[in-house]
Amino acid sequence: MHQLTQQLRQLTYQLFPNLREQSINRQEAAHIAMTYIYFLFPFLIVSAVWLWLVTDWSVLADNWGILLFLLFLISVLDQRPFVLPISLTDKITLPFSTSLSSLLSVTILLIFGPSALWLIWIAGLGLSLRAGWQDGRQHNLPYFFALNKFVQWNGTTIFFLLILATVFSWTGGTFPFEATSLADWLPAILGVLALSLAPVIIFYLPTWSITIQSGQPLNRQTFFQLIGGGILLSALTVPFGLPLALVYDAQNLPLFISLCLAVVFTNMLAYFLSQFNMLTQTRSKELRTLENLGETLITAPADGSTLEETLGQHLSNLFSSDHLVVHLFPEVTAGKDPAWPTFTLQTAVNWPPVPEELWQRIRNAEENNLVDRDVQLPGQKSPSGHRFLVKILISGEEEAVVRCVGALYLQRSPSRRTPGQVLPTLQELASQIGSALYRAQTHQETLQSQKMAQELAFAGRIQQSFLPNAIPQHPNWDFAATLIPARQTSGDFYDFVPLENGRLGLIVADVADKGTGAALYMALSRTLIRTYAMQFPDAPGRALQLANERILTDTESDQFVTVFYGVLDLANGRFTYANAGHNPTFHLNGSVQSLTKTGIPLGMFEGMDWQQETIQIGVGDSLILYSDGVPEAQNKLQEEFGEERMLAIAQQKFANAVACQNAIADAVHQFVEDAPQFDDITLMVATRIK
Repeated sequence: MHQLTQQLRQLTYQLFPNLREQSINRQEAAHIAMTYIYFLFPFLIVSAVWLWLVTDWSVLADNWGILLFLLFLISVLDQRPFVLPISLTDKITLPFSTSLSSLLSVTILLIFGPSALWLIWIAGLGLSLRAGWQDGRQHNLPYFFALNKFVQWNGTTIFFLLILATVFSWTGGTFPFEATSLADWLPAILGVLALSLAPVIIFYLPTWSITIQSGQPLNRQTFFQLIGGGILLSALTVPFGLPLALVYDAQNLPLFISLCLAVVFTNMLAYFLSQFNMLTQTRSKELRTLENLGETLITAPADGSTLEETLGQHLSNLFSSDHLVVHLFPEVTAGKDPAWPTFTLQTAVNWPPVPEELWQRIRNAEENNLVDRDVQLPGQKSPSGHRFLVKILISGEEEAVVRCVGALYLQRSPSRRTPGQVLPTLQELASQIGSALYRAQTHQETLQSQKMAQELAFAGRIQQSFLPNAIPQHPNWDFAATLIPARQTSGDFYDFVPLENGRLGLIVADVADKGTGAALYMALSRTLIRTYAMQFPDAPGRALQLANERILTDTESDQFVTVFYGVLDLANGRFTYANAGHNPTFHLNGSVQSLTKTGIPLGMFEGMDWQQETIQIGVGDSLILYSDGVPEAQNKLQEEFGEERMLAIAQQKFANAVACQNAIADAVHQFVEDAPQFDDITLMVATRIK
């Protein structure tokens, strides 16, 4: 089998020499496509000759009007197939693409006989030419993907329908299909049954071709999983062609046309739902990959020695059809060894290296990410791809200094995902790599200094890198946030999470402990909460529930974290929140509304649920989110600052949210005077200005 695989590959390269210039993924797709052609081409020849011999051209001439209408509907359905992914092996998932054109095809066959199958032939030719034109416009390749579609469509599809017509005729059926008694249904039922079972024999060759290309034999379960999917789809859709044919035979043309249009509408609905499902699955896969990467980086050696290997293991399938590059800039510091090994990791090894001017462009840019649209990528004839450049940032020796230590490069061929849907994944990946690099830098500095204070100070900077780089800006809203740690590391954190459809997640949390352990617990909690917040933007309670389960699974600690998480619709002021054992957030709207607990803290018990509530934030209203370090701040007499003092200040008139935040923080400092700060202070203010 290995020898046959190599022979087929060499034959494909001889037929299409330009194929070697394409990416590995595209070459593999081309090999599988050509293998289908090699094995299914005989069926194309047989079906074409067979159809020519049984054609009655007078049928086409006498019914050309309704046949043209049905040809148009079939062409529309063929251009909007819905996709069902079927897993063949651990490494191969076949996107099973189908449409309801098979239903109309059976209907046409039962009404007009096998002569009408020329409509299917013409529709398949048009679909293949359209696919070839699109592929040839973008890539420097012949139309072999179009040829693959043509061979599969006009070979197997027409072959199966001719089998149906033959069984139907042999068992006493006549065209057009009539059913005046129960016995008249038997030929049609037997024909449909033959149509459903024929792929068991025919599809054995395509599954063999996949085995040849992948080098992995398909077991019996996998084979019947693939075949069963095709049979099930046929069994669920094709039988509806029988009553549809009877409607036409009853001379009820308006009803027949209405039912055909209903079939088209149903197919379009399935198409859009399948597209949405594929996008959702892609995003979920990316989130799982990033989550697994984050957990691996936490347990990896602190010196960053395994970073390249870890990234190579996790990123190979993150953007499987595209070219992703991770590049770390050389670090040159007098008197110091590099804190991490410099490398350039490419997920597609046969692609040309990224030009150095692109790395310098992102390194010197003011923005943290650049997106180039309509870029001519390698192997393309015309500009149609997207190119992304995203900085990898870490904090410098001073907390206010942020350094660009590397960048991510991604080039994508045209797809249904917009750049705005891809960019958050790259930004989260850059953040995780930056955290790992900062950890490596901290490790090196700790080894050099051998001082615990230095180690804790650097750990605090790592935590600082988890906080948002900038406060969100919006014409209708004013935001402010600050975190004042009691020690070098903090168990508090806050976050602004950009969500889809113009929404923003507001998070304030507090780990019930101090020191390095609380800081590590905070880092894990922040990553999990942010991950599930983006995955469930409409359900903060659900996000907290899933984060709680993962925290309990991934840690063995008596620690827990209180969290207030709310989703703010920036357009209309709708605010949906869940409070996991945290201090109440205050809604100031002329009076004071307390947004109290809707569940217990995270990390305590499994199987818990968190309720969510919704309020309306009006113009001029404010939200005050804080940790217990604000009301529980104590002076030398061990008196607490208290929520009453905080609210008395917050209800005053301020020019902006920053002024309100500073007034509360200044009041706390004046109250405690020289007393030591024993807890972290986190404060967030959100004000609707119009």
